[in-house]
Amino acid sequence: MPKLLAKQHWVLREFTVNLPRHKGLMPTRPRSYRQSSAPSAAPAARLRRATIADLDALVALENASFGGDQLSHRRLQHWITATNSVLLVAVASATLLGSALVLTRADSPAARLYSIAICKSARGQGLGSKLLRKAESFARANGSTSMRLEVATNNTAAISLYQKLGYTVFGRKRAYYDDGQDALRMQKPL
Repeated sequence: MPKLLAKQHWVLREFTVNLPRHKGLMPTRPRSYRQSSAPSAAPAARLRRATIADLDALVALENASFGGDQLSHRRLQHWITATNSVLLVAVASATLLGSALVLTRADSPAARLYSIAICKSARGQGLGSKLLRKAESFARANGSTSMRLEVATNNTAAISLYQKLGYTVFGRKRAYYDDGQDALRMQKPL
């Protein structure tokens, strides 16, 4: 299984863009990835739905971003094609920079931000905000009236981002993560 290291990126060999038709979430068609050892400055990222061709790069991003509680290859493959979710990816200069997974349920007015990950070289440049706003747009367009999420209590950068975008704490889950870390439960009306 390929790994994404601090100085490695996944680069598309071929990348074509379809113009967004409905709600800005129509997929583009990546063909294949190769590893590149050259980090790039963060050009403007394009957001689109993930496709099966993104799978290996998504797994590598998960493994590089999270010490535990990673989404497996099989779960990522499921979420790419599931009808009750959207898995967004951010791509710039044919490099996968980030992802966000939002889940919806027909019996709940709340959508759930299940995962958001940004590669180390692209952090601090507003990409997390951009992905989260697009995820919120998807949830709102699919009838959700709020977005909920869990975040590790020691993830101060993420907590700060969520608060900046209007999320408030409404609960806490003890020992929520594999490493025993507590999670704050946060939500935002859409």
